[in-house]
Amino acid sequence: MTAEELEAQVQAIIRRPYHQVITGEPGEGYLGEIPELPGCFTAGETPEEAIRNLSEAMAVWVESALVHGDPIPEPATGPIRLSA
Repeated sequence: MTAEELEAQVQAIIRRPYHQVITGEPGEGYLGEIPELPGCFTAGETPEEAIRNLSEAMAVWVESALVHGDPIPEPATGPIRLSA
């Protein structure tokens, strides 16, 4: 697979409707994660920054999975339950 093909595949996958969860509060920062993609998370000083960073983290996660032949879960179709 060429670099261009890999990038096209990554972009197609990250456009899927994965759940993006942002938690946190001012002063402590915010955590962004994609529950369907284990270990795909990032942080930011604001919710907006966490969302921007999450897009990049998601692309890196998907690219790594593709390169290593790891399965990429489909987006969940219902509500996501998060454990505390």
